[in-house]
Amino acid sequence: MYKAYSSGLLGFGGRKIEDDIPLAVKYGYEGIIIDIKTESKKDSVLLKELLEKNKMKNGGFGLPLQFRESEDVFEEGIKTLPSLCELAQKIDANRCITWILPWSDTLDYKTNFELHKKRLTKVTKILGDYGIRFGLEFVGPPKARKGKKHDFIYNLDTLNDLIGEINNPNLGYLLDVYHWDLAGQTSDDFKKIPGKESIVMAHINDAPAGIPMDEQEDLIRELPGATGVLKIADFMKGLRDLQYDGPVYVEPFYAPFKTMAFEDALKMAKSAMDKVWL
Repeated sequence: MYKAYSSGLLGFGGRKIEDDIPLAVKYGYEGIIIDIKTESKKDSVLLKELLEKNKMKNGGFGLPLQFRESEDVFEEGIKTLPSLCELAQKIDANRCITWILPWSDTLDYKTNFELHKKRLTKVTKILGDYGIRFGLEFVGPPKARKGKKHDFIYNLDTLNDLIGEINNPNLGYLLDVYHWDLAGQTSDDFKKIPGKESIVMAHINDAPAGIPMDEQEDLIRELPGATGVLKIADFMKGLRDLQYDGPVYVEPFYAPFKTMAFEDALKMAKSAMDKVWL
């Protein structure tokens, strides 16, 4: 596995990768996640040259369509997906990820499951046609479901149910240590993951100290290893034991970054990553 960065995951969305890549190289990052819609406006040859010149691996992109909205919105997004996949193929972006909302106020579990199965099967098939692996992320914090009418997928077992039903070899996981721990997963649960090809991407971070696990907020976190609340050493070992060879990103939702310069945040995130890299 290799150390990658995303300006968006660090809280600095909308930046130009032409500006960011030299800084990423400076601090020892090896990969980058891209905004495929934004990059589709650029020359793919020049974009690939930029990555190759800086020896920067293309760590993939977020799913560029809305699958949680109405059928019309979803189908409009599906129409644009093949052309974006063509670009992704040209610039070696062979990983795509998204997350599953762990609740619904309108759909019961079974109805929501069938809707996700139907729509994500279609997405998975298109991505697979272009050699792109697709990773799904469960959202683990119990507080994210508090007060909602219906629970939905929020841990590894329920996500495995969906992945098993879709049953496509390019479909796998985006694993985040925050969601992993707060959903109650343990080291033994890595045995439920078929192998390294099933893991598309990984996120690392930590949780604030002094807050009960069932009161942790999804969007309030810490840098990797900062508090020791999350069992990040076990998580990293689990990835290594599976021989995961893809990108690992810091996704901290770290409040101090909001008032920091991007380069300082980039440097701090890399330093935190280095300390937990086993």
